[in-house]
Amino acid sequence: MKKNLFFFLMCVFAITGMTQAQNRGDIQLKALEMNHLMVSQDRIPAEGSWFSYVGDYSSPHIIGIGMPFSWGYMFPAELMSEYKGCTFTEFGFFDAGEEQFATTYTVSFYVGGDVAPGTLVSTQTFEITGTVGDVVTFRLDTPVEIDGTQNIWLTFYHDGSIQYPAPAVADVGNPNSRWLGIDGYGWMDVASVSSEAYSWLAWVYVDGYDWIGESTESVAVYPNPTSDQVNVVALGINHVTVLNTLGQVVYDSNAEGNSFTLDMSQYQAGVYMVRVMTENGESVKLVSKK
Repeated sequence: MKKNLFFFLMCVFAITGMTQAQNRGDIQLKALEMNHLMVSQDRIPAEGSWFSYVGDYSSPHIIGIGMPFSWGYMFPAELMSEYKGCTFTEFGFFDAGEEQFATTYTVSFYVGGDVAPGTLVSTQTFEITGTVGDVVTFRLDTPVEIDGTQNIWLTFYHDGSIQYPAPAVADVGNPNSRWLGIDGYGWMDVASVSSEAYSWLAWVYVDGYDWIGESTESVAVYPNPTSDQVNVVALGINHVTVLNTLGQVVYDSNAEGNSFTLDMSQYQAGVYMVRVMTENGESVKLVSKK
């Protein structure tokens, strides 16, 4: 239900002005910026209950720090309460489509923890071939159940064998989209150690949400992604609520009729949950704001 790059010419730039972390030396992020980008929208996870903090994929980067490190998302319990009883079953990762980026990663899910991952509940290795040039998806060997009361972490780890392993975009403004973990330094917000912050590119699939409320086929939300207005079409709309990825309500209003227009131009880029109440029940859609 929640519906929720590529061939390029790259230039390298270094990010300076880093701060010290725990008196163990400087952390210096380096990034490859992808200037000439062709985004294949039909390969980006969109159908079904795919979730990401990032809604605009137009300016991707590949990040490195010159050593092994971890990065990823933290999904707060407030957001996970919407998914209670569901399961994470797949994840998506960006394959830059260049041989120099072919490597092996470890993906891990943890339950609990506010400033660092808590209890490990699922982990596996996966390979990026460097030939796809787009988003690739993988099934989880151990699906992750969502109880709706705990934070859940999605993290990736690379051993440093390639210089630039971590796909990202310019910061979307949500601190839970930019966690960075380094042995000896702990976990931190990228924005706390870099003069130019990034949000990681990652996707996760939530299975089991479609059973809640009204059939998703009876509610249309478009265009998606959007830069400004979103049209909501369904029979007997009576209430529309919009939540950000922190679970905060950013819009809430009664409605009447079979169509409704949302103005999302004032919101930051990212993914939002649009909850539509109709005479037949409730439906929740994911909308990406560019």
